[in-house]
Amino acid sequence: LNVIQWSDSNNMSLHKDKFEYISYQHNRKNTLTELPFICEQFQYHVSDSTVLRPCTQLRDLGVTMAANLSWTPYILEITSKARQKVAWVLSVFRSRSPEIIL
Repeated sequence: LNVIQWSDSNNMSLHKDKFEYISYQHNRKNTLTELPFICEQFQYHVSDSTVLRPCTQLRDLGVTMAANLSWTPYILEITSKARQKVAWVLSVFRSRSPEIIL
């Protein structure tokens, strides 16, 4: 029983093209996991026609997770959004003088 069959039997509709999976690398010294054929060893099927491929990073519940267990993509995303909002707020003022802004 795959996920799509289960969702159909429970009157739920899932968008199978949006499924993703990530494989965390906890042992970087193991070079076998970096070989090109290793993803063929662990194939996950959503349905008969859809095979999931591993991705390097994915977003779940608003948090970007990377396969190498690094927080860098998430931190870059958050700081970029913060810079955009600060730029928008500062664009209202004609001068950047602290007396005027405060």
